[in-house]
Amino acid sequence: MEQEIRRVGEGPVRYRRMGGSGPALVLLHGLASNGTRWNELVRTSDELRERWTVLVPDLRGQALSLYRGRMRSEDWVVDLAAMLDQEGFEDCVIGGHCLGANVAARFARRWPQRVRGLILVEPMLVEALTGTRGPLSRLRSLLWPLLALTLAANAIGLARHRLPVLDLEELDRETRRRMVNGAGMKALTRRYGSPLHDLRYVPVSSYLQGLLETLRPMPPWREIDAPTLVLLAAGGRFGDPGRLRRILAELPEHAIVMLEAEHWIHAEQPEALQAHIENWLAGDPPGAFPSGHEALAPAQD
Repeated sequence: MEQEIRRVGEGPVRYRRMGGSGPALVLLHGLASNGTRWNELVRTSDELRERWTVLVPDLRGQALSLYRGRMRSEDWVVDLAAMLDQEGFEDCVIGGHCLGANVAARFARRWPQRVRGLILVEPMLVEALTGTRGPLSRLRSLLWPLLALTLAANAIGLARHRLPVLDLEELDRETRRRMVNGAGMKALTRRYGSPLHDLRYVPVSSYLQGLLETLRPMPPWREIDAPTLVLLAAGGRFGDPGRLRRILAELPEHAIVMLEAEHWIHAEQPEALQAHIENWLAGDPPGAFPSGHEALAPAQD
């Protein structure tokens, strides 16, 4: 798959440009992740490569966009606007996974005229958090002092200056092999659900700020006008599926699809992820369902 790494202006943000010369499709990764999260989808989809210009950033603070200063979702949103301006696009379809879905939604709310469609894959909503991140929602205030200490340490030069960049496409393939060979769900949780594993690739300050943004309440969903496809994991590793569906039902124009997965849909259901995104972009079901319709989609092998 041909991809070009570009930099946004003079800043730290880098992004991958893939596909053809069609309209812009922006895809955002989640917490402690990077833009390779979307490589498999784009590589295996002739539809995306031929009909869309796919822009996949490493969000400020992650991977190739290494940065150890203060940052919030507002900074990521401004970075995305600068990327679109640099590429010459007035508008885009924007999607994201996990924290990236939250950032995509914030972008759609700030610049509704620049968003022709929204794709949310397992958004992280503090009101619906379960599992290991459930208690963190009550400890958000305690993360601020830890962040301040980490930023102070960075300011005096205490930091890991070289971090490896995780290839998530390769990790997904390896994890699926392990699951087939008998490791089961442990292959997922050990590699995707472990902060210690994440921190091998992400600065501590970036991880803490991403976690704080994950735990930050979202603005009212009814204020987002863009047509929206929502893909949720029925397993509910980090978010209660029922609560998520009820909250996201406030979107004025939406389709919600439940998939048999824990949370990491890219790794667990890559074919289903690709099919639903391609169909929705083409205007086929479930994207063509009437406003407010919710669909329960069967798992795809």
